[in-house]
Amino acid sequence: MHRRTVLGSFAAGVGILIAGCSRSSVDGTVVSNETPLTFTHEYATQATPSGTRIVVEVTIENDGSQPITPEGRVPRITCTFLDNSGERLYQSGLEPVEPIGVGETTTMEFPLAVNVDDVTRYELRSKWTDE
Repeated sequence: MHRRTVLGSFAAGVGILIAGCSRSSVDGTVVSNETPLTFTHEYATQATPSGTRIVVEVTIENDGSQPITPEGRVPRITCTFLDNSGERLYQSGLEPVEPIGVGETTTMEFPLAVNVDDVTRYELRSKWTDE
């Protein structure tokens, strides 16, 4: 009985690892940027107990001459996940919650846990939002 539990857990773990490795590459690009932010981005395919997910990690640097603060005008960074035909699968947006000084960086993550096998690319946009 104990042997079956161990073998079952092992098989499930291998299945999760294989699911995380089966994903082909996903291309990402910054399609528009109205802000003084510079973007560095990459994605990772992660296996989770509930399935596979893609996480886009974006590092933003304030290359402007003024600090960016959560009061007033702030940038909204949007990540759109697309399939091979360009159809939007999912979109989410974030705004910095902590100030970003001149020359400082911060990191944001955009996860996708649905339609993971259909994603072929993601697009990043940054625009000013008046609060």
